[in-house]
Amino acid sequence: MEAFLLMLLVVGLLIFAGVKISVRLHTQGALGTGRVRRIRRLRTRRPDPGGTVIEETVEEIVGEEVTV
Repeated sequence: MEAFLLMLLVVGLLIFAGVKISVRLHTQGALGTGRVRRIRRLRTRRPDPGGTVIEETVEEIVGEEVTV
């Protein structure tokens, strides 16, 4: 029973430390601009006489700011 309580205490402290660090980084602005980004990737294959060619198109759309 003591081992379970000790494990519960350690997990709780880890969660508390993670939240504390995350809040600190967020207030310092180290986590980014707070914008929603959507990245769409499109891969197509087309046969070529020399072999199959794979083309990849990456499109990044920066959206609105996230309300906190």
